[in-house]
Amino acid sequence: MVAQTQPQMRLRVQTTVDPDEAAWRDYVLTVENCFLEIRGRGVQWAETDRTRASAWYALGLPAGATVRVLQARVEAWRFRHGQNARLPMNLAWYEPAVLEHAKHLRQLGSAELDPLLETPTEAPSMTVTLLVAELSGLLAATQHQILQHVYGKTFDWLDAALQGARPDEDPQAQVEPGTPPDFAALVEKCRARMTKLLVSALDDHAQAELQQFLATEQSPGGALSAKARKLRQERLTERWLAGHFGHHVPTQSGWRDPRDA
Repeated sequence: MVAQTQPQMRLRVQTTVDPDEAAWRDYVLTVENCFLEIRGRGVQWAETDRTRASAWYALGLPAGATVRVLQARVEAWRFRHGQNARLPMNLAWYEPAVLEHAKHLRQLGSAELDPLLETPTEAPSMTVTLLVAELSGLLAATQHQILQHVYGKTFDWLDAALQGARPDEDPQAQVEPGTPPDFAALVEKCRARMTKLLVSALDDHAQAELQQFLATEQSPGGALSAKARKLRQERLTERWLAGHFGHHVPTQSGWRDPRDA
């Protein structure tokens, strides 16, 4: 009688993966793949890039949002410097926009984001990164030479304010990101700069028309503070200039025609 051979018993090891670790790995891999695709051949994923991406993950910023921010910064860079311009070789250059978007999501009430990011009473629906992306479309669409100049100057200024550095700085240089800019204050400064540039482009006849328009516009009843009078005059000037140039101005919800406000 042939003895039956007992089937060999295999020890089955139960392996479990920490969900948090798996989510971290997925996030870092997504950012890595996006970055390498942007940079193309010959670029390696450095340990410093992994560390930076891990820090972004700790903020609670979703991978999809991070990828969109990286792509938006690349589009802005290529729009301003040309399709063949060298792109930044490390994630440090992209970080200001990523941090700004994380702050924006915190403002919208995401409890998962770092509580150290301040939450204002009313959250804007835009970011500087998105304003720059929209402005590239306005700049590409206009044939008006004065608007091309003003939009171009505004593009560079907003981009520099976001990066905390000159927009034409060497993209390979290490950038130490600072605190994301105060969005509401930046929007107001941007509008004032655009108004100043457009007024300076008016000829003598148009300058006189603008002054006459402002003189005939009576202030509403009641005493206004000096700040309120100044803001009202700025808004009236914007409206008149929009009738002359047809430009848009930045707001906390995107680029708008001042006459619609």
